[in-house]
Amino acid sequence: MRITGIKDRELASRYQRTQWEALKYLVDQYKDEVFVGVGLPYNKALISWEELLEVGERIASISSDLQVVVLDYFPTFRNRSLVRPSPKEMLKVKEALNSVGLKTVIVQTSLGHFGP
Repeated sequence: MRITGIKDRELASRYQRTQWEALKYLVDQYKDEVFVGVGLPYNKALISWEELLEVGERIASISSDLQVVVLDYFPTFRNRSLVRPSPKEMLKVKEALNSVGLKTVIVQTSLGHFGP
């Protein structure tokens, strides 16, 4: 909720449920017809390690073969106090997501992309 700015907890929960249901529906109904992948912004100031692993487990429970691209989130216009994750940190994110069962994880870093 703090990232989105949505003040209504029930509305935020409904949006979150809808996005998970949409991903599952796309995978279940169209995986062989269209490319389905997940983009995940990462910055330790916005998501805890536990939340990251929980998201990874949830994606893996839908399909461990989904391509997940983790973006090293850093501000360009707003909240410029956020520090861009280092390439080393992003490689740890990749390893962590692989460890929860995701097979195709790519991380974006200041040095380029790494993975799968």
